[in-house]
Amino acid sequence: MRTVRVWICGLLAGCLLCAGMTAQSAVMPGLYEASVPVPDQSTAARRLALQQALAAVLVKITGDRGALKLPALANLLQNPNQFLQQYRYQQSSADGTATDGSTAVTPTVMFDLTRTGTPAIAPTGLLLWAKFDPEVLNHAVRAANEPLWGQERPVTLVWLAIQDSSGQSILSATNNPSVMQAMNSAAGLRGIALIFPRMDAQDQQAIGFPDISSDDVKRIQQASQAYKADATLVGSVYMTTPGQYAARWQLTASSESQSWTTSPDTLANVAADGIQAAANHFAQWFAVAAGAIGVNGVNVNVTGINSVDAYAKVLAYLSGLTAVKSVQVTRVENGTVAFSLDTRGSLDNLLQATLLGDVLKPLTPASETATTAAPATATALQFQYVP
Repeated sequence: MRTVRVWICGLLAGCLLCAGMTAQSAVMPGLYEASVPVPDQSTAARRLALQQALAAVLVKITGDRGALKLPALANLLQNPNQFLQQYRYQQSSADGTATDGSTAVTPTVMFDLTRTGTPAIAPTGLLLWAKFDPEVLNHAVRAANEPLWGQERPVTLVWLAIQDSSGQSILSATNNPSVMQAMNSAAGLRGIALIFPRMDAQDQQAIGFPDISSDDVKRIQQASQAYKADATLVGSVYMTTPGQYAARWQLTASSESQSWTTSPDTLANVAADGIQAAANHFAQWFAVAAGAIGVNGVNVNVTGINSVDAYAKVLAYLSGLTAVKSVQVTRVENGTVAFSLDTRGSLDNLLQATLLGDVLKPLTPASETATTAAPATATALQFQYVP
C-alpha cells in the first residue's frame, strides 16, 4: 500500500510539471467568445454589441436556438458585464482580413438566429469581440435551470449529395463555396465543428452519389473511416422547383441516430438547416439536462496508464468534462488507475462525453455499460487510455 501511495504522490508531483499540457479531445474552442459588427465605439453601441455577443454564446452553450425566448436567460442579457472577461475592437475589410493585414475575427451577427445567420445589421467593417467567463456563465445557466452543453462536441463529417439543374454532385472541401459557407456559418452559430470530404481519388473510389442519396450505410461507414470523425451527417438535397430545394438527413453519433427532412427553400437555407437541426439533436443527446441529478461515486477504471504523461492527460481530461463535478484517485495498480467521479448529470451524459474524445476507449459497449452501471458504485466503467 505504501508503494502505491508513493507512486500516486510521484504522479501528482509530475502533473505539476505537466500543467501546461492539454489532453487531446473533441473540445470545441471559442464557445464563450463572439464578435459582432458595431457602427462605432460609443458606450451605447458597445452595450448593445455585448448583449448580442452574450446572446450568441448562450445559444451555443445551451444548445437551444430559442434560448433568448426563455425569460431566465433573457434576463442575463440585461447585464453582460457581469460575465465579461475581455473585449476589443477590430477593423475588418470586406474580405475578412483586418486593415493591418492580420486575420480578423469572423463576425457572429446575432438576433438573427435563423437558418443561415444572415446579418440583421449591415457590417460596417468595425467588429467588437468579446469573451465571457465560462465558470461564471455556466453557473448562471445552471441557476436559471437551463441545460448546459459543454465543450466536448462531436466533430462532424458531412456527406451531402446535391441534385440540381446542372446534374449530380457531392459537396467537397473545394466545390460549391456558397453551400459550404452557409453550413459553416450555421455551425459557427451553434458551436460545432464540421469536416467535408476531399472527394479525391480515394474518396471517389469508396463512395458515389447513389450511395449517399440512397443512404447506403455500409458504403458511407467505410468511406468515413479515413476521417475519424465523431459523428456523420448524411444529406440528400434535390430540386423541387427552379430555385427551391428539399432535403433528407440522417445523423449518427456513437449509439445515437436521427433522421428528418427539410421543406423546400433556397439551397443555402436547406443546407444550413441541416446543420441547425443536427445541432439540436446533438444538444438533446449530449447536454446536461436542466435540473439533472448527478451521480456520486462513479467508479471508472482506466488501463494503459504507464507514465506520468499518461496519468496527467487522463486526469486533466476527466476533470475537464462538463458532466464531471469532481475526480478522485482511489487506486493505482499495474498500469490501471481507478477514479471515483461525482457527476453533474446522468451516467449517459458521462459516457457520451467520453466517447467524443480520443483519450479514452471504452472496453465495454456503451449500451451494455449503461445498464450494468447502476448503482454507480456496483460496477466500474472500464476504459483504456489511448496514447
